[in-house]
Amino acid sequence: MLEQQRENGNATIYQYQLIRKFNIPRPLLLVYLLLPIPALLAGTFFFSWSALIYMPIALLLVLWIHFVVSHSVLLIRGPIYRKKWRLRTSGLWLGFLPDQHIRYAVFQQVVLQTLWIGFVFIGIMVAWVPLPFTLALLFCHIWFMAPRLAILLSMRGQRSDVMVKLNAQDVSYYIQ
Repeated sequence: MLEQQRENGNATIYQYQLIRKFNIPRPLLLVYLLLPIPALLAGTFFFSWSALIYMPIALLLVLWIHFVVSHSVLLIRGPIYRKKWRLRTSGLWLGFLPDQHIRYAVFQQVVLQTLWIGFVFIGIMVAWVPLPFTLALLFCHIWFMAPRLAILLSMRGQRSDVMVKLNAQDVSYYIQ
């Protein structure tokens, strides 16, 4: 039936077939969520107690950078994409991410733009902020981007018309 609808041109975004599903193991989720604690302790040990102040500020600043870059890329792509993204705080998905199925090409573009613009922003700030704050920014940026980059790496070699759905406990790949 799905093939027939595709041939007739009546297929919609809601008619898709699951091609792959990656479950996120609980131990991996726990390690990921607790990773900032050793980073904070290392910053406090190697630099000073100021790391306790820098880390939360860096976390918020990186979230803001990711939001601005992602939102800008989605605005350029068109208003239909922007409505599918929101601030998420479930499982591995922290930050401005898709709430629904999203085309892999759009997801890839947003992730890669956010990745390099985040590094450029941190590189520019190196001249004006203390080293512990720069390291906190770098850690937060990599920490937020790691699950997104894992999706991109796991999708290498897949078809271009794949849809991605981020759930709290898994990542699903669909095809229309």
